[in-house]
Amino acid sequence: MYQVEHAEMNGLSDLDARCRQQAPRLVLVDIALISPERVDRLDDLRCRFSAIDWLLGWEAPSMLGLDAAIRIQARGCVEWAASAEQFAQSLDAVLAGILGFPGPVLQALYLSVLRLKAADGPAASRAISPATRLTAREGEVLSLMHRDLTNKQIAERLDISVNTVKKHLAHVFAKQGQHSRRRHLV
Repeated sequence: MYQVEHAEMNGLSDLDARCRQQAPRLVLVDIALISPERVDRLDDLRCRFSAIDWLLGWEAPSMLGLDAAIRIQARGCVEWAASAEQFAQSLDAVLAGILGFPGPVLQALYLSVLRLKAADGPAASRAISPATRLTAREGEVLSLMHRDLTNKQIAERLDISVNTVKKHLAHVFAKQGQHSRRRHLV
C-alpha cells in the first residue's frame, strides 16, 4: 500500500523547501507545469536530493517531456489518462528500483539519447566488446550506487545480499578499469 502525500506548490522553490523538510521517496511532477528553462532547476533538485526518485506525469509524450526525463534522470512516467492499474504499475516499478516507462516511451528515450550522443561526440554506434558490457544487474547496482545509496541500501532495494552487491560492483570496476567506488564517482 502507498502512503501518499499531496501538496500544492507554487513553484520549484516550494518543492525545494518541502524536500528539505522531509525528502519523499518519490516525486511525481506534471511536466506541463515546467517550462523548458526550469528543467535545469529540476535537475539541480535531483542532484541535491539524490535519494528521491522522479516520475513524470504528462498528457502524452513530448519532446519537452523526453528531454526532461533524460536531464533529470526520471525513473518513469505516466500519462494522466492512464488507468489506475497502469498508474500503479509505474509507481511499483519505480519504487522497486526499475524503470517505469511504457515501451513506446523507452523507445523514444533511446532514440533521443542516440541523437544527443551523435550530436555531442563520438558515434553512438561504436561497438562495446562483450567483455566490457555490463549485465542488467550490474547496471542496476551501478545506477543505485550513482544515486549515493550504500551497499546495504542497494542490497535491500534489490533484495540481494551485501556480498552480492560487492561482487557486482567489483565486476563493474574491473570492466571499467576502476579500482574503487570513490574513483568511479569522481
